[in-house]
Amino acid sequence: MNNDEQFAEVLRRQVDQVAPEISVDVTRVVPAARRRRATRVGGVTLAMGLVLGGGAWAATTMDAPGVALPGGSMTVDAEPSPKPSGPPITSSEGEPLTELPTYPAMEPVVPPDGWRDATYFHVVTRGLPSQTGGESGPEAPLGSRLGSESWYGNGVSFELTTDGPALMAIGDHINIDGHTLTYTWADMAALPTDPGPLHDALLSRYSPGEREEAVRDAAARLATQAPASPELRAAAWELLTSLAGVEVKQDVRDSENRQGTAATYQYGDADRVRTVIYDEARNLPLETQDTKHGTDVYLTTEFTDLPDEVADSAIEIPDFTAMTIEDAGVACQQAHLTCTFEDTASDTVPEGAVISSDPAAGALVTWGAVVTLQLSTGP
Repeated sequence: MNNDEQFAEVLRRQVDQVAPEISVDVTRVVPAARRRRATRVGGVTLAMGLVLGGGAWAATTMDAPGVALPGGSMTVDAEPSPKPSGPPITSSEGEPLTELPTYPAMEPVVPPDGWRDATYFHVVTRGLPSQTGGESGPEAPLGSRLGSESWYGNGVSFELTTDGPALMAIGDHINIDGHTLTYTWADMAALPTDPGPLHDALLSRYSPGEREEAVRDAAARLATQAPASPELRAAAWELLTSLAGVEVKQDVRDSENRQGTAATYQYGDADRVRTVIYDEARNLPLETQDTKHGTDVYLTTEFTDLPDEVADSAIEIPDFTAMTIEDAGVACQQAHLTCTFEDTASDTVPEGAVISSDPAAGALVTWGAVVTLQLSTGP
């Protein structure tokens, strides 16, 4: 038995642990695996990428398990996904997607139970370049109406780009803008829906030196991009148009030639001006123009369910507690995670069993995310 045949035999035994009923095309797997193995400098990697298509799949290098890396750790790598699941070319409304960067969560998000079936605030915008040279993001290509599609949820939010759905935002809040102030969905539900009391409630959240400007922008954000109720949105718009320094103009047209009312005010820099165009009859935002960051055209702003393809793009961290290193390694591969094992003494968990994971079970991450598993070495 030559080296390739020996390696194929080891590979078959490892594959049987994960998918014993799937056959392996050794003629394609071994050369690819050898190339990958040659690129690895040190340590032992149990890496396997499953590429489903027409009943055929390929696996990357899987060397003998159980060999520790320097520092008493071992790594199980997941093959990176070529693209997240979900629609790669069009939005949920079938419109062509602009090539935009994804915005993965900066830290794992542990959403509330039932997040898949919860209500989300669905916002679809088209970005236009600023007349002064700044941009609101990559310009939509000629003929495209869609620049960004987002679902803001109570606990987890998503952005859809040409690469598919990706986790975005942090925690269960949406920024109202600037500084560090945020509002949870519960905070927004508790806000008054009368302009006067709403002004006082917003004012109380800011320090004296930033109050009026911050309240003005908070009102604009509540009227356009925040998951506010229709009543709160209407109150925020009425508040914005009543504030000092805001110029209101009736019967204006946005970039889509839709008729609305414009509220214009100076924002931030002395030469920076922001305009919000609003359809008062339908209680809907139409467009936000900013001389520094370009224009956002609101094509959809509504409360809706989360599409299945978007929910399916998130990977939930399994509960690895009490698993053996072998079982945890298989679970990592099946969940498309990169798992690192670290030895930790424990008086309560048997030797060789997983004590805990970081991120914890239930957290949502993107494909190939790193998960650290504490492995008991006994007392």
